[in-house]
Parts: sequence; C-alpha cells; structure tokens
Amino acid sequence: MRQAILGLVILCTLFAIITQTVVFEVVSRQQIRGESLLNNDETLQRIETELNSYIHGIIVKMQTIYNEKQLVYDMRHADKKHKKRTDHYWDAWHISEKRFDASDQLLAMYIYDNNDNLVSSFRKQPYNYSYDLYKTEQYVNIAHLKSFLDSEDYAVVLSGYHNEEADQDVVRFMMKLHTYDGDKSQFGYYICDFGSLNIADIMSKYISSRDVYVWLQPQGDAAIAQVGNTTKEESKLFTGLSKMIATSSEEFPEFEDEYGAFYLNSRPSEKYNLHIVMLTPQSLMMHTQSALARTLTFIAIFIILGTLFLGILMSEYIYRPMAQLNKTIKKIKNGNTDLRAKTDGWSEELKVMGEEFNEMLDRMQQMVKEEYEAKVFMERTQYKVLQAQVNPHFLYNTLDTMSGIAASQDCTLVSGLCQSLSAIFRYSLNISDTQSTLQQEMAHVRNYLYVMDVRNGNTVKYTYQIDSDTLDDNIPRITLQPIVENALQHGLRNTRRKDKELIISSKHENDKLVITIEDNGAGMDAAAMNEQLEKADIGRIELGRSIGVMNVNARVKDVYGAGYGIHYESIPGEGTKVTIVLPIVREGEDEQRIGETIIAAKSEQEIAAKNEHVMTAKNEKGKAVKNESVIETPA
Repeated sequence: MRQAILGLVILCTLFAIITQTVVFEVVSRQQIRGESLLNNDETLQRIETELNSYIHGIIVKMQTIYNEKQLVYDMRHADKKHKKRTDHYWDAWHISEKRFDASDQLLAMYIYDNNDNLVSSFRKQPYNYSYDLYKTEQYVNIAHLKSFLDSEDYAVVLSGYHNEEADQDVVRFMMKLHTYDGDKSQFGYYICDFGSLNIADIMSKYISSRDVYVWLQPQGDAAIAQVGNTTKEESKLFTGLSKMIATSSEEFPEFEDEYGAFYLNSRPSEKYNLHIVMLTPQSLMMHTQSALARTLTFIAIFIILGTLFLGILMSEYIYRPMAQLNKTIKKIKNGNTDLRAKTDGWSEELKVMGEEFNEMLDRMQQMVKEEYEAKVFMERTQYKVLQAQVNPHFLYNTLDTMSGIAASQDCTLVSGLCQSLSAIFRYSLNISDTQSTLQQEMAHVRNYLYVMDVRNGNTVKYTYQIDSDTLDDNIPRITLQPIVENALQHGLRNTRRKDKELIISSKHENDKLVITIEDNGAGMDAAAMNEQLEKADIGRIELGRSIGVMNVNARVKDVYGAGYGIHYESIPGEGTKVTIVLPIVREGEDEQRIGETIIAAKSEQEIAAKNEHVMTAKNEKGKAVKNESVIETPA
C-alpha cells in the first residue's frame, strides 16, 4: 500500500512538471514582453519625476534674476535711460556666482533686451562658448531660440545643441522676462546653457544595463542627452526616431512597442516640452527567460525531492493508525490497562474499531470499580451496624432520668448538664433532616458551650452578635459547633491570657449570609489551613476519613458551590477569625427556585472533586478502610 501511494504521488508530480514546462515555453515570451514594457514604463515615469524636480530647481534659480532690481529696472526703461551696455557687463557673472552652484554645471548665461541686444553675458570657458549668440559662426541652435521668441508662451522652454569647440552636449533653458501685471509686458529674455551630465546621471540611475539606450529630446528639436551604448542597428533606429520627434511641431509622434529586435518605450513630459525615449534589446529579456528556465529546472528537482519526502510522510500517516492500534493492544496485554486506542486516524473503519475497543476497556474498568465500591460499602455498612447497636433513645431517656433525679436532689448543675447533653445528642443524631436554621444551630452551640463551661470552668467570655434577620436562614446541620470546638480546643486552650473571649456574629452582606467565629487565642497557620479548605476533598469525607472543619467546608461547597465555604484569618499569639459564607436561604421558600440558585452557583470544581474521589478510591484498593472520628486540627 505504501509503495502504491508513493508511486502515485511521483507520477502526478512528473505530469505536473512536464505540463508546467510546456506552458512556460508557450506563454513566457509574451508574458516577459508585457512585463518588460510595463517595467520600462515605470522606469520612464521615475526618470520623469526626478527630471521634473531637477528642472524645477534650475528654473527657481533662474527666476532669482528678478531680485536684481537695478538690472530689471534699467531693462524695463531702456528706451528712456539710454544706458550703455557696459553698465551691466558684470551682472551675468555676479548672478552666476550668487545663484548657481558648481554642481549645476552652468556653462554660459545670456541676458538680452527685446531688440536682441546683449545686456550681459557669462561664459565659463570663453574660448569655447560665444560671447554673443547672434554674432558667432558656431552652431548654437538660434533657430529654436527664435521660434521660442516668436511664440506667445511665457513658460520656460528647453532646447539644446552640441558644442563642437568643447565637444559637449548643452542643455539650454530659455525664459522670457516680463512684468507680472495683467499685460505681462516683455522687456527681454534670459538664456542659461548647462552641461547635460546632470540629466545623463539622472537617467543612468534607473538603467539596469548599458545595452539599454535612453535619450531626452525636446519637441521639434534635437536630442539633448543620451545614455547607454548603441549598436549599428540601434544607432539607425535612434537617428530615425529622433528625426520624427525633431520634425513634429504640435504633438509628439505615436510609436510602436517593437522595432526589429528592440522594445521601445516613450513618455512625453506633462510639464515641459520634453520626450523620454528608451530602446531595450530583446536579447536582455531572453537572458531573463533563460534564467527563469534554469530556475524552473531547479524548482522541478526540488519538487520531485519534496514529493518523495511528502509521499513517505503520507504513507506513514495512512499506515500510522493501524500501527498505533497494534502497539496499544500489546501494551494493554502486558498490564497497562489505563491506555486507550487513538481514534483520530484517516480510516473510518479503524476509528470505529478503536472506539469499540476503548468502550470495552471502559466497561471492564467500570466493573472493577463497582466491585471495589460494593466491597467498601459493605464494610462501612457493617461498621454502622455495630454503631447502631447503641439505641439513641436509650441515651435520651437515661439523660432525662438523670436530669429529673438531680433536680429532685437540688443538684441544678447536674440537672442542667444532663439536659444540655440530651439536647446535644438529640440534635446531633437526628439525621433525617440535613438542613437547620441559624436559630437552632445557635441553640445547639449554647448547649455545647454550657457543657464545656461545666467541664473547664467559666474561663471564657462568650459574645453573641446575631442579627435578628439571620435567625430564620437555613444552614447545613452542625455547621457552627465543630468550628467553635476548634476555637476552644486549639485556640483559647493554648493561651494563658486571663481575658479569653469567643465572639459569634452573623449578618447579611452582599446578598449572602456571613457568620464569623473569632477568638483571641494562640492563633494558627491560616495559609496552610485555607489551602486544605480550597481542595474541599469530598472523597475523604465520603470515605469517613475526615469530620470537623473539613467536613463542614466540604459539605457547604458540595451543596452550594465553590463560591461558598470557610475562610481562616489568624495572627499567631493574637487570635483567629473564621468566616463562613453561605447563600441566604429561608425556610418555606420555593424549593425549586432555591435549587436553581444553588445549581447555578456550583462550578466545575464539583466534577473535578468527584473525579479525584474516584482516583482516591482506586488508590485505596486492597487496603482496609477504617472510619476515623477526629476533629480537624489546624496545621
């Protein structure tokens, strides 16, 4: 089975890989073409964004010419002033020094009036650049300048030319000088020639290969900046395309996506009269396709290895439930009866088999537990039969007779003692009703304290602070007497102070009955006691292993829930305070409502306590069970 699954997985994987390879060969070229054109468009967009930022910075610096107030004033009033041209001979030089940095690569600056008369000029290399653009034999692209001056456009316009003397491409910024009133009266124009290296650097930043050729060309003018290496075919394409842009006067021409063995992307600038064009050899994309093919081969090998590993894991997963069931059966056979078969496998048949097997083991274990509990119950019953041989009525009648004889002999102390003992036995041995009122509980406590005073002498002061509203509240029978007995035996008895006092109080607080029993005795380890009380070991109580305070606490939590019970507070050498928290249950209230309140108050700790009882009973298997009647003593 495992080999069949592994072979099926491998065949499916090989089929998928072959199909993927065929599909890749068919669609990869078209996909690479589309992605390449898209990536090139994004590249041109980034180039345009940075170029716009660079050009804007240059224009801002050029506009600072308006801060030269004397120059601007004289040019505006040139007809009236009749100043000499030499008056502003150094103005262009001062502007270049103050307004431009060396990194701007300013090569020349020309300031003309409306009559094309040179007002001022600056040349970084005087031998390579003309003093006056209109009086030179060099080619300085005067035609594009005149076209700009004849237009109604007041925005900054870019053009360019190649300076033969300096063997350098020049980028020219042309700006008309005018007033900023409603007429926009022109009083001259301003020309700055820059090196194209800054623009070339911006374009080079976004080009991944020198085989990609990019150039910047104003509309109706020659290219002003180029980046990349060109082949013979690429140079031919560049010549033809740049001519199309140079001869277009109104709109940029529309280009195809492919020209021979090259992809072409072009983008006209939205702000300036510029056009960015990119030629990308298709061979670069083929290199990408080859790299993708190698990557695909590597992935195919990885998938095959991963498939083998996955097939092994899958076959192991399919076979695992049967192996685990077989292993579990062997362990149970060797005596580990607590084990159970897992039923979370993939096979529904194995799942049903495991569930039936576990159910059979549970039934066997339940039968063993029931047999053990029956044996324990029989032993406890035999013990109670021996206890029942003493007739309670014999005790009542005898104590009443003793009380009558003592009264007739004027022995009031003995008579009162007999009456108190009779009431204590009658109250304690009446197991027909598990509930009592706080008033009845206090009467039982008073009888007990009377007997203890007769035994020990009147050495303890008793203070009762019982709210009348709490007397009719129901509480479990014999709740207070074991705690009072602990206070006397382990608190007040172990102290030598003269002012021994026991205070019993009750009140309603936060819709609960709160009873406190406080003494000023020797004190105790309250933390250890509270830890035992929190456990509420109902198993020990049911097996007759504990009575007294633990008994009372366990019965309260069992009846009312984990939110109620007993809590100790103590300071060694100063005294102990016991707080009993119970729900307010009145005698005669609707029993169904009371029952719903008690059930809602119980928590999941009740289930945990019962489970712990079962485990305790199992651990006690084979041991003799003895009933111990001792009062819990504080730790």
